[in-house]
Amino acid sequence: MITGLIGLLVLLILVLLFPAIRNAQAEAAAPGKLQAQENLRLYKERVADVESMDISEDDRKAMMLELDRELLAAADKAAGFHTGPGKAARFAFTSFLILLSLAATYSLYMSWGAGNEVRATQLLEYSATAELSEGEYKELEKRFDAAGERDPENLEWAFLRGRLLEAEARFAEAAEAYESLLAKLPDEQVQDRAAIMTSMVQARFFSTGQQATDELYVTLKEALALAPGQRKPLGLAGIMAYELGNYQQAIEHWKALWTQLPEGSMEARTIANGIGRAAEVLEEQGTRVDLSWMVPARIEVTVDLSNEVRQQVPVNATVFVLARKLDGPPMPLAVQRLVVSQLPTTVVLDNSMAMAAGASLGDVDEVTITARVSLSGQPMAQAGDWQGQVYNVPTRGSDAIQVTVSEQVSGK
Repeated sequence: MITGLIGLLVLLILVLLFPAIRNAQAEAAAPGKLQAQENLRLYKERVADVESMDISEDDRKAMMLELDRELLAAADKAAGFHTGPGKAARFAFTSFLILLSLAATYSLYMSWGAGNEVRATQLLEYSATAELSEGEYKELEKRFDAAGERDPENLEWAFLRGRLLEAEARFAEAAEAYESLLAKLPDEQVQDRAAIMTSMVQARFFSTGQQATDELYVTLKEALALAPGQRKPLGLAGIMAYELGNYQQAIEHWKALWTQLPEGSMEARTIANGIGRAAEVLEEQGTRVDLSWMVPARIEVTVDLSNEVRQQVPVNATVFVLARKLDGPPMPLAVQRLVVSQLPTTVVLDNSMAMAAGASLGDVDEVTITARVSLSGQPMAQAGDWQGQVYNVPTRGSDAIQVTVSEQVSGK
């Protein structure tokens, strides 16, 4: 670092002194210029004297030739005062200074600037497409450490370092990295704190050979309190509760996770198996467990228009089929989009049509089904739209229902 500063200082001095050196050379050349002017003046005087002499023409030419020779000799002597570098030499020296400055700037940038972070980012991007070698892993870890030391306020690098340690199966070190990061994280960053707490618990869990503890379980519940409905802490909390013998709590955690997962997915089947095992243990202990909610939420809806409506709406008008929670928020739990020309038709509403995590058909027992012809093309009801509704529709095990669009939405 000190060497870089000294080198940069030398470059600055050279750049500043170079014009001064040129000026000094110009000043050194000034006496030669004055001498040449004096020689020329004397030459003109002597030429005038020769021309005024009453001598033969041959003698005059001989004397003039001698004067010309003396003037040329004097001019060569005066030129000896200018000994500065030529244009090519000056260009080469300037180019050298520029290249040296660029090299010093790059070196300092790599030492003090974002060079370390740039290289770390390159390694991370490479790891997304190929496996890093042992040497690259070591280099990445060192660069994470360097980034953390250079900018302790940037907690992202500390988190990435923890992830790297986890990837290398160094779970105890990863847990310590997450714990240190958690101590620096502001309380108001609740989502980030929940994520770090979950990562810390997972690293601790694996570092002890997957041994669950009450302390780890409490930490997970704190994370869920900060960010409810998050998949990773829900899954881990279910595992912790099961391992600690809290089977009903394990089912509750896994239920909240299972209802968010795509129906029939590998993860959904895995969670369902865990729920089934926990339920079996409770049944053996004499506790009845209701798992009817595990029947997939599914509502079959046949949509049609009344004759009056069919005569008044365009065939290309948009039709929305919506399922909403009874007396709940306006955001639908499931939605299907059609056009008037498709009616009558039958659609199926299920969890795959949820518009937000934690807000699907599987979360409730009953819903209101609405079929609406939207003249504006927007799902929110507006004056002039036509709709039909059916209330208290079970989300599971119900027969197909019929919804007829027959009522016009008022402007009130």
